[in-house]
Amino acid sequence: MRPVLVDTSVWRYFFAGRATARPLATLLEEEGIVLVHPLVVGELVLGGLSSDQERLLQRLPTAERVPYEEVLSFIRRRRLARRGIGWVDAEIITSSLTSGADVWSFDGAVVTVAGEFGAAFDTNFGPS
Repeated sequence: MRPVLVDTSVWRYFFAGRATARPLATLLEEEGIVLVHPLVVGELVLGGLSSDQERLLQRLPTAERVPYEEVLSFIRRRRLARRGIGWVDAEIITSSLTSGADVWSFDGAVVTVAGEFGAAFDTNFGPS
């Protein structure tokens, strides 16, 4: 299984106990599968986290940040302006492509753009 870079929306649902994010618990059982991104952690901290939640995020592998100029170039080359994603989304998608990870998000625009690059996470994982 490819690594999965989990977006803020999924973490918020997971921490709130929402059913749509329950598959994250299974992924967290596998060492090194779930990646966090520094910008996602920042968004989550600003939204408020318990100390247990912060410890969970701290123990996960971190996706590397892509330099500003590379993200900007990626946005321009792939014509991502006015596609409904923000800067953090663009950096997460770029980072996922650099690290060979899929992006798991509940934001439709992020899923669409990541899917165009073959990097949208399919929650129907595991044995069929």
